[in-house]
Amino acid sequence: MTQTIIIAVISALTSGGVLAFLQFLITRRDNEKGIGKKLDRLEKDGLRTQLLLLLLMKPEEQTEILTIAEHYFVKPPNGLGGNWYMTGLFKSWLEEYTVLKPDWFETD
Repeated sequence: MTQTIIIAVISALTSGGVLAFLQFLITRRDNEKGIGKKLDRLEKDGLRTQLLLLLLMKPEEQTEILTIAEHYFVKPPNGLGGNWYMTGLFKSWLEEYTVLKPDWFETD
């Protein structure tokens, strides 16, 4: 009888420990995903700012603008998939400076 109680207590403690460990792993994974999303958003925001500054201050720098714009607009995994208000601004820049629309720039 005593042995059964000891086994039951050990089983309860062990299963509780396993559940706590699983909960820890799940929580950690969710936190890492949240951090990754925040970093992706920060990168996208920074790149958008760089693109805006170049369009405003150095609009003649086509190579640099196209390089940054490609990384900003192209969908993941090769780019950031940005498409907020920059699409219209970038499209206007292409027209104003008579730059051919790049293949990677999707306006739809």
